[in-house]
Amino acid sequence: MRLSLAFEFMHTATLVHDDIIDQDENRRGKPAVHKKWSVNDAILTGDALIALSVELASSYGECVLKTVAQSALELCNGEHMDLTFSLASTSEEWYFKKIREKSASLFASATYCGGLAGGGSCVEVNSLHAFGENFGIAYQLKDDLLDLEPASRDLKSGRINLALIHFYNNSSPKEQQQLERSLSQAIKGATKASDAATEITQILRRKGSLNYCEKKIDEHLLQAVNNVSALKDSEYKTYLVEMAKALKTWG
Repeated sequence: MRLSLAFEFMHTATLVHDDIIDQDENRRGKPAVHKKWSVNDAILTGDALIALSVELASSYGECVLKTVAQSALELCNGEHMDLTFSLASTSEEWYFKKIREKSASLFASATYCGGLAGGGSCVEVNSLHAFGENFGIAYQLKDDLLDLEPASRDLKSGRINLALIHFYNNSSPKEQQQLERSLSQAIKGATKASDAATEITQILRRKGSLNYCEKKIDEHLLQAVNNVSALKDSEYKTYLVEMAKALKTWG
């Protein structure tokens, strides 16, 4: 339980800080911490949660503690990558590196450390780590797809996702310019920002970019299920497999 809380606190800390960076006013239907109280309070809250995470993880030994710390560093690097981008120069390789660090690293560290704390063998903990990474990649791909909607905060903040990269890399200069114009309108919050966001989704669908993302999600979920095949059968192994199946139909 303490180790689970360590990862939950680390995750929550990133959300508190992300809301400040993205200037989001709400989180899960409620006012974000920095809006309900203040930016200073939110920064200190995030810092405190990170400290609590480290304190909780420290009781599980040096290897677990180092893994938690490394995960925190990767989360920061992934978020920085997300803020420093250019669609014209962004590759799929860059995108997958970003989501491995920004999202999948936390999943992978959680499953890996859970295996260590549970006394798993080398094969078992490595299988769990691989499951966490593939599940985390699939989760972020799915989350990015769900954010392609007229009211999307990702589109309005100019966040780059795999569908946009696929379209840009498989389009003519004229199509690329059309996409860039629509993105610019969505980011600037112009009068027709929602129309621009809707147009972006439509052109991504016509190009097959959304289907391409769905295929990538399926690939990583299949890998995740295969990763836990080395584990002995149990209700907990079943939970992991069912999690992967549930993610496929999420949204």
